[in-house]
Amino acid sequence: MLHWSTKRDAADATPVASASAEGGAMTRAGPLRWPVGAGWLILVGGGEWERGETAEIDDRLLARADFSRPIAVLPTASGSLIAGEPLLEYYADLGGPHGYVVPILGATDARDEETCRLLAEAGLIVVGDGDALVLTRTLRASPALEGMMEAFASGALVVGMGAGAMPFGEWLVVTGAPTGGERGWGWLSAAVVVPHFAGSARQPDLQAALRMRPGVMGIGIPKGTALALGPEGQVETWGEGEVTVVVARSR
Repeated sequence: MLHWSTKRDAADATPVASASAEGGAMTRAGPLRWPVGAGWLILVGGGEWERGETAEIDDRLLARADFSRPIAVLPTASGSLIAGEPLLEYYADLGGPHGYVVPILGATDARDEETCRLLAEAGLIVVGDGDALVLTRTLRASPALEGMMEAFASGALVVGMGAGAMPFGEWLVVTGAPTGGERGWGWLSAAVVVPHFAGSARQPDLQAALRMRPGVMGIGIPKGTALALGPEGQVETWGEGEVTVVVARSR
């Protein structure tokens, strides 16, 4: 279930074209705006696949994935290239397509031409959990991020796992960020993504985000739950939890 704090029903939301702050075309459904493309943007609140906490989400990912294109796992937030290998093996055991770990641990890696190609050619890109601030700064305005957007435009599923979902918002509110928040990648316009959400709009992380950035919306996603945004304006919740969208009023 997805709960709009604005009391708008996701089922009644009509997708329309609009423009982002960067001038790119955006799809809109209710208060949500994300880039126009043939792919899906899927934000997961967290959870350990080893314990089956993301099983329903993983099944849905593979049901929508293009098996003629590889899976790309981006381990930047973890700080370790080997961190992505078990996830690839897990998807292979589920019958998924072949794949690879994209070797981006620093800003220099994010500018590498071959690395960008690996992202652009993928049909399923999984941005792993870890340090959201490191991840955000490493890929912000990089060719690698452009490669990810190219894949999304051509039909790839782009998945942010836990902290890996946070940079897709326009702002992040995390430890170590400047006062007022760190600028994200902006795939979700005027939004702050809060993973591991406890299920209440009063959760401290979400309230802190809204106080720092009046006029933005906070998107709270619990563990084992995903917000899935489709190319025709689809807004879906995968998993057992409830996604909460809270819009802060401008002062």
